[in-house]
Amino acid sequence: MLGQQVIDLYHTIVDSSLRRTPFDGSSKKAFLAWQRRARRMVNRILGEMPRRKIPLDVQKETVEETQSFVRERLVYFTRPGLQATAYLLTPRRVRGRRPGVLCLHGHSRGGKDEVIDPHSIYHGFGRRFAEEGCVVLCPDQIGFGERALPEDKVNYGVLVHGLNMLGHTLIGLRYWDLVRALDLMEALPTVRRDRLGVMGLSLGGEMTLFLSALEVRVHTACVCGYLTSHRSTFLDRPHCTCGHLRDLARHFEHVDLAALIAPRPLFLDAGREDSSFPFQDAQAIVRSLRPVYELFGRPASTIGIEIHEGAHEIAGRRSIPWMLRQLSK
Repeated sequence: MLGQQVIDLYHTIVDSSLRRTPFDGSSKKAFLAWQRRARRMVNRILGEMPRRKIPLDVQKETVEETQSFVRERLVYFTRPGLQATAYLLTPRRVRGRRPGVLCLHGHSRGGKDEVIDPHSIYHGFGRRFAEEGCVVLCPDQIGFGERALPEDKVNYGVLVHGLNMLGHTLIGLRYWDLVRALDLMEALPTVRRDRLGVMGLSLGGEMTLFLSALEVRVHTACVCGYLTSHRSTFLDRPHCTCGHLRDLARHFEHVDLAALIAPRPLFLDAGREDSSFPFQDAQAIVRSLRPVYELFGRPASTIGIEIHEGAHEIAGRRSIPWMLRQLSK
């Protein structure tokens, strides 16, 4: 079969081209030098970014009040002509500044609404953080929730590939949105600027990875149902096109992107029945990065993993308590 020759050639290219810029954990000095180079490279891969930050011009309206928190709907600008929507959950009866947590949805039609829904695959993890006293921001990512694309000839696929052709990426647009979400949280009088956390599932896990890798303002990160490997996911089977970033796999595997978070706290939440992201790869990442954390003298608990019995979902049995402990230190 001549067609098989093409597939064989593809696998040869994968084997010869994958991960040309792996992390260097030979010493603390070597690792920090690698991080500086790698962050510059990842920034280039994400595509062009705005040269300046514009005023957020936040608009708020209260949409829910519970015994534990007040939920507000926010609308704010992330770049000229582009507004984002989010829920802000502020705990009641809490004095002083509290840790802030960005809670990110994945490919979910409901967007931010699913993050606070206890019956969704997110199991209401946004609410759970607010009920534990954290200030929580749940933004709609581009393409979902209130930011769903209109039915037009420029659909999701055209958007992804068109941006790639023009030196931009959809992941880059989403990344900048989340940079501005961090700015918004830092400006809140209720939030500790030195205790910002990010947690997300699937696409939300991917964005947690990129944001935490490049933004050292993120104190604690939890990646759910994403952080595994290119080789066993995007290079091996059909996945959403937005995850295919030009040259990303050529330079880095998932473990290298995770290494950009080190030595800050990192936790992985992975499902044993998640067919899209193998939990064995997640376990291997934690094993690979533990020596890096040891280079910096970090406690073993600074990096961890929960393998739950579910599928593509957030369990939160260990990950949420772990996040709360790290953010309270």
